[in-house]
Amino acid sequence: LSSATDDSLDGSSTRSAGRVKVRQYGKTCKELTGMFMTQELAAHSGSVWCINFSLDGRYLASAGEDRVIHVWEVSEGERKGELLGEGAVSKESGGGGSPFVAVAGNGSPEVAMLPLNSADKGFVEKKRRPRVQSSRKSVGSDHLVVPECVFGFRDKPFCSLLGHAADVLDLSWSKSQYLLSSSMDKTVRLWDITSSTCLKTFSHTDYVTCIQFNPVDDNFFISGSLDEKVRIWNVHDRKIEDWNDLHEMVTAACYSPDGQVAMVGSHKGSCHLFDTTEKKLLYKSQIDLRIRKKKSGQKKITGFQFAPGSSLEVLITSADSRIRVVNGDELVHKFKGVPQY
Repeated sequence: LSSATDDSLDGSSTRSAGRVKVRQYGKTCKELTGMFMTQELAAHSGSVWCINFSLDGRYLASAGEDRVIHVWEVSEGERKGELLGEGAVSKESGGGGSPFVAVAGNGSPEVAMLPLNSADKGFVEKKRRPRVQSSRKSVGSDHLVVPECVFGFRDKPFCSLLGHAADVLDLSWSKSQYLLSSSMDKTVRLWDITSSTCLKTFSHTDYVTCIQFNPVDDNFFISGSLDEKVRIWNVHDRKIEDWNDLHEMVTAACYSPDGQVAMVGSHKGSCHLFDTTEKKLLYKSQIDLRIRKKKSGQKKITGFQFAPGSSLEVLITSADSRIRVVNGDELVHKFKGVPQY
């Protein structure tokens, strides 16, 4: 971001704010019309498998196929004016007005002018001359919600961490800004980003697909592996505190915000709940997501996200392009995503 990065750094990122065209699918109006690509970083050579913000939002770690972990410093700045096109020709001076209304962070609407390039003009013309007039079209579908501030990243990484011998698959931050990384080299590494050094290595017998620090006690973390086992590790003693064999390849693992529950997902689409109150894996129950796919690869659980402050409500993503909302053992809702080809 031009207003949030050091211009003395080499220009390896895209800083211009470009509007991205949004189209609705299966709905009568657009719920999201104002999408802008504000920055693109040339970060890695090869696929990026994981990105993760630090808990205080100051850093973003990214890693993947090239085995390097980059830590990017987040910088916040005022960007509202640029996104809204301040300085554009107004109606009073004879210019054409934008059909968009900006809603500021405080919720008050502001009439805004957006700079239109040729692609934008075509899009606006389509909006002005719709093929089919619909009385159900929401007036609010053309509103832009613009934040007071936006964030970006420095062009160069804060640090780069080298040491893994194969693809990095997952990342996790502690409250004290230590970073865990798991890899296809069958290890988990603990990093100090201030010195860019690896402090400890935790060996496994197969690819380590998922890791997470205990959100309450940084001295413990959970790991899942293709060896079909989920483990709780003691960081200080570098030993396994407890483990459980799921008899299925583990592809996702996550603590609840209070650290009292762990949810573990498998390649076959099953989700298991464990009580971790005593830093042990005590089996509680299994959630049936009813993933009706013939290929086992499409059933794979890919990630979890608990609702803030809740040990019951959780989002579950899977390889069948669905996001499921679960409350306890009950499936509450299911969202359909873009299909894989």
